[in-house]
Amino acid sequence: MWKSLCVLALLAVASACTPPRAAELPLPPTDGTRMSHDRHAQLACTECHRGDARPGSHDHEPCDRHECHGDAFLAPPGDLCRACHTRVVATGSAGIEQALRPYPEEDSYRVEPALFSHKTHMDAGRMEATAGFHVACVDCHVRENALAHPDHAACARCHAAEVKLVGAPSMVECARCHTTATRVRARGRLIHDDLTFAHATHRVDRHGTPIRCEECHIASAASTTYTDHPAPRISACVSCHDDSQRVPGSMRMRICETCHTKRASKLVTLAPRDHLPLTERPLDHTLAFRRDHAESAARDTARCATCHTQMSGNVHDACDECHQTMPPADHRITWTEYDHGPEAIADRTRCARCHVAELCTACHAQRPRSHGSAGTFYSDHGPAARVDLQPCITCHAAQTFCDRGGCHAPTARRRK
Repeated sequence: MWKSLCVLALLAVASACTPPRAAELPLPPTDGTRMSHDRHAQLACTECHRGDARPGSHDHEPCDRHECHGDAFLAPPGDLCRACHTRVVATGSAGIEQALRPYPEEDSYRVEPALFSHKTHMDAGRMEATAGFHVACVDCHVRENALAHPDHAACARCHAAEVKLVGAPSMVECARCHTTATRVRARGRLIHDDLTFAHATHRVDRHGTPIRCEECHIASAASTTYTDHPAPRISACVSCHDDSQRVPGSMRMRICETCHTKRASKLVTLAPRDHLPLTERPLDHTLAFRRDHAESAARDTARCATCHTQMSGNVHDACDECHQTMPPADHRITWTEYDHGPEAIADRTRCARCHVAELCTACHAQRPRSHGSAGTFYSDHGPAARVDLQPCITCHAAQTFCDRGGCHAPTARRRK
């Protein structure tokens, strides 16, 4: 039994020391109308993916075949049509060509994800030796003079079979660039619904100076896979948007409407700390705010934690580290000897915000200066006790300490 109790105790201690784990968010729902690559695995990739055109663009080939989905094309429009069309109508109706779903899909899942290394393609020396020129971002990410996700046509400029690059996969070697899997798209790539961003407005700054892709996508040169190629950090936005030489003052990061279509309807809404330069402070953090911030902190500690998350390690109480080195304004040089006693009696909870009970015990265990030397206060304490007995009983229990030795015992008073 004792062994069982010990095991349970150890498990309890281990669970108490284990950091809390955040609840995992549920995966986004799958689209049941999306074409299943698994069900078409017996077909070669080139059966559907012919050049840079989207599958089925040539009179629904190869889907409209007797051995494939020929019967479905003779029946009324149904779920098969929804694999490519957003609006299902009868054949020949106007607008059917404009009702196509985006290709490739930009939903929460990546099907047959590509094995692509930015590090390899941005290695100028390697590209010069292999392809004969340096690969720039615009070579893959610009289509019809607009920024876009790379497609097969962009890859074919170098990887077409007739180019015959030594050691590089050709466009017909699909397995060398794609994996037969489905994975959840990195949540960081799914832009917030209320965030307004357009690459077209970030091509040049206010003076017409080009904005290089590397200024925002600083991790691209070292990225070898999709998973280690993160989206631009907010710090990249701050470095440009708070530079008056590059961006007008009306589009500073502290102005939420610069990037967001909506904002929290609060009077004291603040831009997050990572949206501000290191030297930036909120508008109400004036020189007097250090003295007057107690009321604001007591009213809304979450607002303080928006920026002061590294002060004490606790996002809900970020005051400790600062107040350890900068005590409150009334903690003057006379505070310990004269002032803290009445304040502690009036409001002990205020003391407990910073000090633990052991601090009071350790300090009051020492002989107070008001007690003079050990040989004099014994005979001189009477007048002080008659004026105010409260300081005495703060440390001494009257019924035990004062009666000790017979000084103030009932028999001693009768002898007087």
